[in-house]
Amino acid sequence: MSRTDTRQEDAECTTTGSFGDHGIDDGSALVHQTHYLLIDGGWTAFEPTESFYDALESAFRWSYLGSAAATVVPAHVEAAINDARALTAAEFAERPDADLRTEVLPTFYQHVAGFHCAYRG
Repeated sequence: MSRTDTRQEDAECTTTGSFGDHGIDDGSALVHQTHYLLIDGGWTAFEPTESFYDALESAFRWSYLGSAAATVVPAHVEAAINDARALTAAEFAERPDADLRTEVLPTFYQHVAGFHCAYRG
């Protein structure tokens, strides 16, 4: 693939379709599944704690694995998750009352998808 083709592909990468190359056509499915997994794990509300972010990362990984029908999370997706965690934690550090479903999860996903667009090979 030429450098021009790569730039065009990156310009076309959107948060909704960021994981299309993994067989996930709509990123909102990852957000919803992550939310359900958090609820199943007892996280019904956002908490700006390391424990919450550990659970968020884990839920997103399981959501990805189920949606992509993969057995391992690729290194570039792991990197996107880790970087998104840091940005989301910083963004919501002073907002313990943020809504999990409508604020925290969509923001986290937007960061993951954005990093994924940048990191995918």
